[in-house]
Amino acid sequence: MPGASPFTPYSAYSSLIAAVRGWARNRRRDLRLDECVSYEIARMAREVGLSPSELRRMSKLKPDAAKLLLERMAALHLDPETLAKNDPSTMRDLQRLCSNCVSKKRCERDLASHRDDPAWRQYCPNAGTLDALQFEAVNARCGN
Repeated sequence: MPGASPFTPYSAYSSLIAAVRGWARNRRRDLRLDECVSYEIARMAREVGLSPSELRRMSKLKPDAAKLLLERMAALHLDPETLAKNDPSTMRDLQRLCSNCVSKKRCERDLASHRDDPAWRQYCPNAGTLDALQFEAVNARCGN
């Protein structure tokens, strides 16, 4: 269908990378970004809400590159499914930042051994957004 976006909402449990790869697979079999001309890459990036450089970088990541985000959200009692449904752009931003984070090893260790230690806020690129989401969730539960 011309004009319709091939990008559909996806489960919060699949990463943004999986969504990008799935989108690419649906658009063209065995799509390789290094074989595309720049205007095609720009169009594809726009359709999934990324810049062309982010699309190139994310296309090289593993499908589970943002799995630590889901673990962190669980530790904070945040529902990724609800966020993906109600605010997909925020979920994509969280996944993008987590996927490109340079502190994955530290985050993984902290989640495994010190799940409730607030030290993660010092290195996590999503700390501010996750704190805001947690604040909103607490206020919603309290009826404020």
